[in-house]
Amino acid sequence: MHEAPEQRLVQRRAELLFENVLVSQGFSVVNATVVAWLRYSEQPGEMLGWWGLVVLAAAARLFLATLFRRRRDVLGDRAWIVLKGAAVLLSGLIWGIGGAMILRSGEPWAVMVTAFTIAGMSAAAVPLLSAQIQIYALYSSAMLVPCLIGLLTLPFTKWIGTVILMTVLFWITLLSSARRFSRALLLEVEREVELAEARDRAEEASRAKSAFLANMSHELRTPMNGLLGVAELLSLMELDENQAELVEVLGRSGRSMMAVLGQILDFSQLDSGQYTLARQRCSPAQLMRNVVQMHEAAARLKGLSLQDDIAPDLPDEVLGSPQDISNVMTILVGNAVKFTEHGAIDLSVWWGRENDQAMLYVSVSDTGPGIAAEAQERVFGAFTQIDESLTREAGGIGLGLATARRLAELMGGRLELESTPGQGSRFFFATPILPLSPPSH
Repeated sequence: MHEAPEQRLVQRRAELLFENVLVSQGFSVVNATVVAWLRYSEQPGEMLGWWGLVVLAAAARLFLATLFRRRRDVLGDRAWIVLKGAAVLLSGLIWGIGGAMILRSGEPWAVMVTAFTIAGMSAAAVPLLSAQIQIYALYSSAMLVPCLIGLLTLPFTKWIGTVILMTVLFWITLLSSARRFSRALLLEVEREVELAEARDRAEEASRAKSAFLANMSHELRTPMNGLLGVAELLSLMELDENQAELVEVLGRSGRSMMAVLGQILDFSQLDSGQYTLARQRCSPAQLMRNVVQMHEAAARLKGLSLQDDIAPDLPDEVLGSPQDISNVMTILVGNAVKFTEHGAIDLSVWWGRENDQAMLYVSVSDTGPGIAAEAQERVFGAFTQIDESLTREAGGIGLGLATARRLAELMGGRLELESTPGQGSRFFFATPILPLSPPSH
């Protein structure tokens, strides 16, 4: 689980306080260099010493930021914040004392340069230091209070009074902005924690659901295998017509239940990320023939024509995931047989290239009821039934197409749908392959 809001807030404050230190200290050194150069002729010793202190303070803050990035685990975040506050206070005092020294001259241009420089440094620090409002208050106070004291020691004039008033108002405005920034940070962190907790709950629920489906499928398969074994043994015995029919119903129902359990197990593995592909040599044409053979009887019972078309240039062998390719074709053809009442089902297999990657293409078309455009994407959702009346007649739990699309995407391919209500549907499946042998004809 994620940290409590207070702990996460402290972490974020520490991270924000140590961001952009290189840029801010570079800005500080450049400003100090300009000010010292402007005042060097009048105060050479003082300006040189002050400039050296600014550079040392900047170097100390850069060193501290480097330690934080590389050795953060040595201290707790609260301790890092305290160290940052001490370094910032020192830097602010150096700037404040430098401003007071310059203001002693009382020259208007010196007052203006100092005011603009100190104001700019204070304003630039709002987004950098307001993560901990106390640190920003210390920094701005350390810069502005010595300057105000320096101004108050000068002979009072309208010019000096105006500068003092503007400095105080500007300071109050900066503190207000810093408080708003700090509150915004608190709200942001609280939202982050809430989202993280909600994500954790959702992931835990998803894991529990997948584990339940997998365990349920395994638990049900064992007795179902026993029932199917008994039905198989009974079918080999001498039975009258009624008994044979009952045994056939038992076997057919058991196989249907096993198919449903297989879908649930496959989907739960895909949903939990535990499903693994098995790439090996296979014959796409043979995979297609097996699927057709599996559904021929059901199609014939409904009076449907199940047609297959294998491209003449289809490689005899490819490297792919035969079990998953077969599963996708089985789901698509099974659905076509299930929901088509009259007409034909066409299964086509061919290959081509996309961006120099060999691709196996499978198309399954039917003359079924079709699917409305607004519902076409929903058919790929788990446990989704577009027409409940058709589902009650044909059976199914709404996992087939969801499983097929996830398998296609897991293989690096795609599964798409084209459909017109009243005319039928066409599912198009594409997956990457590696041809291993040319066609034998």
